[in-house]
Amino acid sequence: MRTLDQRAVLVTGGGSGLGRAISRRLAAAGAHPVVADVDPEGAEATVGLVLEAGGSASSCLLDVTDPRSVAEAVAATAARFGERFDALINNAGTDRGAGILEISDQQWQDVLAVNQSGPLYTTRQFLKTLGAGERRYPADVVNVISISAITVGADAAAYNSSKAALAMLTKIMQREAYEYRWPARIHGLMPSAMNTPMMDQWQLSDEVMMDPDTVASAVEFMLTLPPDTFVQNLVINSRREPGWPR
Repeated sequence: MRTLDQRAVLVTGGGSGLGRAISRRLAAAGAHPVVADVDPEGAEATVGLVLEAGGSASSCLLDVTDPRSVAEAVAATAARFGERFDALINNAGTDRGAGILEISDQQWQDVLAVNQSGPLYTTRQFLKTLGAGERRYPADVVNVISISAITVGADAAAYNSSKAALAMLTKIMQREAYEYRWPARIHGLMPSAMNTPMMDQWQLSDEVMMDPDTVASAVEFMLTLPPDTFVQNLVINSRREPGWPR
């Protein structure tokens, strides 16, 4: 198994929720998470938690919907860390809960821009930094999709549609990585509901939601797999019963 020691990992949406949990877990395992977020205060708060725990981390401003912002963030990370920068976690996501008759055009476009276009922009730019030379280990891209890509619910048309599109995009990335011998492997991750700020709008009980660190542990697993393997798609669902320990 590969270790995370000294690896620089760009974590989009790292300023809160699952991105914060991923950053903290990877740092605890020896990686240097670059906490990227459109909210600089949230990103700095995550970095502070990592440093308090004795880890190493830094932050950068990143709007995944803006190709220029993506190019600047990826270039700056590559310039600072060189070959140590070999992992990207496409975690940034958003939701605008509304039915098809109520959702505005802008809400629809905003969700698709973050959840579908964002991973395309970041992955494309990340791959360009890797070059064509031989690598001892492949780089890693983890696309945090959602179980919503394969389930259907009311009032989540934009979110479900964008995540289904990301699931297909992930499959295409995996195919092109094989066909064109990319120096990176692409992993897909579909978690169910987690106890994160994005879920507040749905007012779900804590009992039915997972701890984000559980999902973060799956990301750590993917990044440390032997170099000849990858996770095509991992679905993590919650099955909690009253009285079960967390």
